[in-house]
Amino acid sequence: MNEQKTLPNRSPQSFIRFLGTGGSRFTVMSQLRASGGLWFQWGKMAFSIDPGPGSLVRMHQNTPPLDPASLDGILLSHKHLDHSSDLNVLVEAMTGGGFTKRGILIAPSDALNGEEKILYSYLKPKISKIYSWRDGEEYSLSPDGKLKVEGVSLIHHGVECYGMIFREGNEPLWGLISDTKLESHWIKRFSGCSVLVINMTLSHKRANLDHLSPEDVKVIIEELNPALTIITHFGRGVLKEGPCKIAERLSINGHRIVPAEDGLIVNLGKFSDNI
Repeated sequence: MNEQKTLPNRSPQSFIRFLGTGGSRFTVMSQLRASGGLWFQWGKMAFSIDPGPGSLVRMHQNTPPLDPASLDGILLSHKHLDHSSDLNVLVEAMTGGGFTKRGILIAPSDALNGEEKILYSYLKPKISKIYSWRDGEEYSLSPDGKLKVEGVSLIHHGVECYGMIFREGNEPLWGLISDTKLESHWIKRFSGCSVLVINMTLSHKRANLDHLSPEDVKVIIEELNPALTIITHFGRGVLKEGPCKIAERLSINGHRIVPAEDGLIVNLGKFSDNI
């Protein structure tokens, strides 16, 4: 497999586009990095993952533009603002302004129900399928059931939070480890993912914060040994120290670590040695 930045109008058939690589409230509110989450393209199907502030704008600013009306689904790891602020506007886009019932939404239960639910009630009937994540449960994303996603329960500051493992058939395609504290029991769940996207918000481990640091990333990649690891969702400390320096420090013993940049495309079909 080969990962690369892809030239405009030559997007691969299956890819991840980073619409933002900023994490934490301070990076987001200052827009030191964009915060639009991820666009996941699988053939003709498209999915928005964690659409934070500016996700809609970033889609339209892409070259060529990414059409939010073409979305087939929206996947939410948790309901914090930097992951969910554009959820409702993207649901409206996905459903043709609310006139066409279509699409799938998978989100934590506390994002869909309760006092602090974040999906507007009037939009619920417009979505074809709405699921609440359950740890270890698989959800079909394509009509033929070939593309699936499994939720992996994580720990993050009192809200429900899930990582995601995407599979083609029974084969892992790629995995996303969202905001979380490191716990050994879920690491092996991501075994077999050739491409691993890790939200690394901290520059140094802090016991009181449920976020990952370079020390945590090292533990994860040494156990899983993915072909490619992409770190993203950077806090101010990471940006000050330099994501490239951190990635270089982690890229030992044959591990390939890439610090994401806003707009990066990761081709899931093949890799190259040059980003």
